[in-house]
Amino acid sequence: MNNHNDEKYALEEAAVSIYMNLYNLNHKDKLEIAERRECPDFVLRNEKGDFMGLEVAHLFYNSEEAKMILGRSTNEIHGLENSKDYIETLNGLLKQKEKKILKYETIYPITLLIRNASPIFGMSCFLREKNLIYKPSKYTNVWFVSKDGNYNDWLMKDLLTV
Repeated sequence: MNNHNDEKYALEEAAVSIYMNLYNLNHKDKLEIAERRECPDFVLRNEKGDFMGLEVAHLFYNSEEAKMILGRSTNEIHGLENSKDYIETLNGLLKQKEKKILKYETIYPITLLIRNASPIFGMSCFLREKNLIYKPSKYTNVWFVSKDGNYNDWLMKDLLTV
């Protein structure tokens, strides 16, 4: 396995860990990982034995921010960022992932998990602009995990219901 895949899998594992902790803390029907795959990234099982696919994505403002956060850039300062552009980046990611799900051959519902990687824009920025967020129809849920402001805790919202 190459370094890119190692990094991708580590990012996905971290996002799923955050998601599972938040989900299981706030829902009676606990989830566990049944299998690690490619399409979707994970298969989860609830306590009743029902399966669900989980596709994982990370949201970065742009490729330069991703490189900086992942330690692949020597830049110390990023250009100006605004929340409307970041919402457009999120919408592009949602549309891209919606096209990807059409290729899946599964018999169970699929949920999308998006982990916000921005150190600048937190959950409240997205909730403030919730009417601008694209709602993909192919996913059962679109869970968005993000920190907010100066708080270090992760928050989670289903973008299909906000």
